[in-house]
Amino acid sequence: MKKVYKVMTTAALASLILGGAALGTATANVSRTPLLTPTSVAAQASAQNPSVTHNGITLSVSKALYDGNYIGITVNRSGGGLTSGITKGHFDQQAEDYVWAKGAIKDIQIFMNGKNIYDMGDGKLHKRPSLGWAQGSNPDTAEIKIVDPSWLGDHLNELAFSNKFKLTVKITLEGVDNPYTLEMPIQQSVEKATALKPNMTKKHGNLSVTLSKLNLTSDSSRIQLIEKGLDKDKHSGIIYEFVDDEGNMIEQISSFGTNDNNKNGHWYHNFVIDALSKNTESITVKAFIPEMETPGATSGSFKRDENGNLVKNYIKNLEMTVKVK
Repeated sequence: MKKVYKVMTTAALASLILGGAALGTATANVSRTPLLTPTSVAAQASAQNPSVTHNGITLSVSKALYDGNYIGITVNRSGGGLTSGITKGHFDQQAEDYVWAKGAIKDIQIFMNGKNIYDMGDGKLHKRPSLGWAQGSNPDTAEIKIVDPSWLGDHLNELAFSNKFKLTVKITLEGVDNPYTLEMPIQQSVEKATALKPNMTKKHGNLSVTLSKLNLTSDSSRIQLIEKGLDKDKHSGIIYEFVDDEGNMIEQISSFGTNDNNKNGHWYHNFVIDALSKNTESITVKAFIPEMETPGATSGSFKRDENGNLVKNYIKNLEMTVKVK
């Protein structure tokens, strides 16, 4: 169990406590504007929206962006004989395997300038980019998220993405013989991000949590939290969420954490969340531990209220609010 925790997502923490086996990235269904490189708009629009058809099913890219916080790709599916969503699948308890619906995504491979992202960082989970996907605005749309690992420790700038590269997305669908290869040029947005370093620390018992830095763009917000004071190879079990100054929950695009990139065993968490509204003046980090259905249990189901929502035990000592304007 130790090694499973070494690099994890918020969704992974939930699945582990639930006794599940899947490690997935926490993503939100969002709509983004396309990123075009600063040359001919007409030429870039064509290159930025590749489309491939196999077995009567077409996959096409409608949007692509890289704002310095994450890469976001929107893929649309069309074709006949499709009765389930592009991300639809379930775990078959009897077969002890995951089963996908026809035309659903079975696998995605990402290549940057021809190199598989899983081979980056010497292939180490805590030093290679994270990849996740979820249903988009409709059942035939998938949102793919890719985040570099440079915020999973100090002095990891060399692990950040370059500002311009060729991205290749190779997607395998259930029931389709050949994978779909979609290639597109990507360049970081010319927008200047707002970079903040609040270095705000709160304590709860032996645990200290530092809100180290934020990177804000019109497409997303990136947040680094650092946990110190934990026993070696032990996770805090805390889940973090983010709200604006009007109390609105800010959806998470991606979240990863690891203690493998430093000798002290400190946990570095890298969150990418939705962009803040123009009127947002501050955001608050809230920490909680979900209550278990069976009191005192370390695995099993989370307790839910009458509306189906998680019962959360908030840790008020760790709540932090930072001004963003």
